[in-house]
This record gives sequence, C-alpha cells and structure tokens, in this order.
Amino acid sequence: MSDGKKTNVRWAVAVVLALSFMVMFMGRTVFSVSGKSIMEAYGWSSAQFGYASTAFFIGYMITMVPSGSIADKYGATKVLIISLLLSGVFTFFTPIIGVTMFLMILVRILEGASQGCIVPGAMSNLGKWFPKREFGVASALVQAGCPLGSALNMYIAAAMLPLIGWKNLFYIYAIIFPVWCIIWVLVGKSSPKEHKKVNQKEIEWIQQRPEGQENIKPVVLTKADIFKTPAVWLMCLSYGCAVYMYFFATTWLPNYFTIGRGMSISAGATPFIVGFFAYFVGGFIADGASKKFGDKIGRKLVQVIGMIGAAVLIFVGANATDPTLVIAAVSLSYGFLCLTMGGYFSVPASICPANVGVYSGLAGIIGAVAGVLAPTVTGLVVDAGLNAGASNAVAYGYALWVCAAVCIVGSILALVAKIEPIKSQNI
Repeated sequence: MSDGKKTNVRWAVAVVLALSFMVMFMGRTVFSVSGKSIMEAYGWSSAQFGYASTAFFIGYMITMVPSGSIADKYGATKVLIISLLLSGVFTFFTPIIGVTMFLMILVRILEGASQGCIVPGAMSNLGKWFPKREFGVASALVQAGCPLGSALNMYIAAAMLPLIGWKNLFYIYAIIFPVWCIIWVLVGKSSPKEHKKVNQKEIEWIQQRPEGQENIKPVVLTKADIFKTPAVWLMCLSYGCAVYMYFFATTWLPNYFTIGRGMSISAGATPFIVGFFAYFVGGFIADGASKKFGDKIGRKLVQVIGMIGAAVLIFVGANATDPTLVIAAVSLSYGFLCLTMGGYFSVPASICPANVGVYSGLAGIIGAVAGVLAPTVTGLVVDAGLNAGASNAVAYGYALWVCAAVCIVGSILALVAKIEPIKSQNI
C-alpha cells in the first residue's frame, strides 16, 4: 500500500475488538437478565442463583493466563475466534443442558472457560497495534463494549422475555458470536504487519518509542519476572476489587432493580449507559495523566479517584428511598467504576509492553476470583437479610454496602503500588 498519509487501521481493529466485548457481555449477562425467570422456573433461592452465576467465573479463571501467553507468542486471531465460537455453542446449549443445578453449573463453567480467553487475547492484540501513548484510550474503547452489551441486554430482555421466554433468548444470542468472527476475519489481524491496508507510516507510528526512549526496545520478560513484581500484584488485586463490584452489577443489578426495588428491567440499563461513556473519559484521563504526571502517578490516578467515587455513590444508592435518586446514584457509581478500567489496562503497556497478554491474564484470574465471590456473597447476603426480616430493598442494600467497602480497599491498593518498568532478572 502507498506510504503517503498515515493510515489509521488500528482504530478499526479496536472497534471490532470492542464489538467482541459487547458480544461477550451480551452472552454473559443474558443469564443475569433472565435471573428472575430462571429462579421461578427451577424454584431457586437467591443463594442458588448466586452459585450458578459463580460457576461461570470458575471456568473463566482457568483459561486466562494460558490464553494470554499464547496470544502474546502466536497472535490473537485464533485465540479470539475459537473462544467466541465456543462461547456461542455453550450459550445455545445453556437452556438445553442446564435443567438441574449441577448441569447448569457445568455448562456455565464451560462457557466461562470459553470467554476467559477473550480479554487477554484482545489486550494482547492491542499491545501489538497501539503505542503506549494511545493505549489508555484504545483499551477504554475496547472495554466500552462491556457496558454497551449490558445496556442493550436490558432493553432487549425487557422487550423479548415476555414474548419468547428466557430459553429462546439464549438461542437467539448464540448467533451473535459467529457473526463477530466473520467481521474479525474481514477487518482484524494479529499484528499491523499482517494487514494489507496498513501502510509503513502507521507501522512506524505504532512502533515509535516515547521521547528519550527511541532506541529502547520492549524487554521480553518471563512470567517469573512479572509475577515477582509487587506492583503487578497490587494493581491486579486493586483491579480485582473493581471487578467485584463490576461483576456484582453484571450478575445481580437486574435483580436489584426488579426484585430489590420493584422497577422494570429496563431501569437497570441506565448504569451501563453511563458506564459506556465513562470508559472513554477514563481512557483519556489515564493517557493525559501519564503525560502530565508520569507513569508513576498518572497510570494509577484514575483508579484511586474512581474507586473512591464508586464506593461513596453506591453507598448512597443503597440507602436512598427515592427511585430517581437510587437510579442516579447507582448509575454514577458504576460510571466512576468504569472510569478506572482504561487506567487498569494501560498499566501493562507502561511496565511490561511485550507481555501485555500475560499481565492481562493474571489480572483476569484475580478478576475471575472476584467474579466467583461477587455473585455468591451477594446471594448469601441477600438471603441472610431476608431471613432476618429485612425488606427486599434493605437486604439488597446490604450487598451494595459490601461493594462500597471492597472499592475502598481497591483504592488503597492502587495508591501504594509503584508503577515503573519491570526489569528482567536474567539481565
């Protein structure tokens, strides 16, 4: 291709990756938006629904690090296509196989294992397509697909569940996974050099190092180098705290609005719409703060502030009685939470740019542990509150209190993390 004006194919690739996250969350949250119908169909308690929701994350954590390592070494295309195709298969078979608690847990584990490859695969791919100075915005763009998928689900579920039932909703959603794979084959590649529409100027732009580091190549680290770095664990644990609330929203927020507050499912779309826009803002803040304050402060600033804001506002939402204030507080809380995501996933581009997939896999495992805990703890807390005589609103409010406390812990962990490039111990 002509090398005249720099092409911008990398942004088209990022948009398609964002669509993969949208598809992933539509497939993931179809279980939560169908929660009331599923519990009524099988006579499950809140705790039992929590166990079935948790099963997804058990499978999710198993494939995180291996898939990230494979994507770093061999490219992300095969990882992404295989994982999304399998996700579609298990979405389709969920209402067919999951006729008992044991079988539902089994099929949810299998779907979780399939989807566990998507995040590290996508982030590894971004690491090859974007320079560090754009990584916060690019990763925020990709992750914005998560709340977009969740928000779409709320409206689709509200419209279609009464008409076709929850089982048919799963069958319809299964189709969107192979559709994404077709789009990726047409638009995406594992690296810029494989893409026919990328010219040399865009490749040079992607490979250009920050000022003063022009001749420094990214160091390929071992897993031991990464896993022995305290900042990696502090930031990944902080991310896990954010993901606790994030997956509370994914698995329980529809039930919070419908059962806890007596609202319609579509009322639960507002937090995810706010979150969609917050992702972009957070990405710009992460890159801008890094440029202004340096990576040591800038790459964690948005996480510290965002987690505090999320904690305060979710606590307000839990204790409010006015429906409008409840929706506003919970939505803004989720927005502050989503501000942090571009920051969290911009960290590996600053400290281990050649191993983004491995770092993302580790963060994903810790996030998956939080994903295991969030729906289970929420179910137990809600049932305990109801058994103690609390109203639905109060019982669900207790679960929001737990989210607030976890977010404060996450803010502290990010605050004390020392963000700087990891040095290989073999040098």
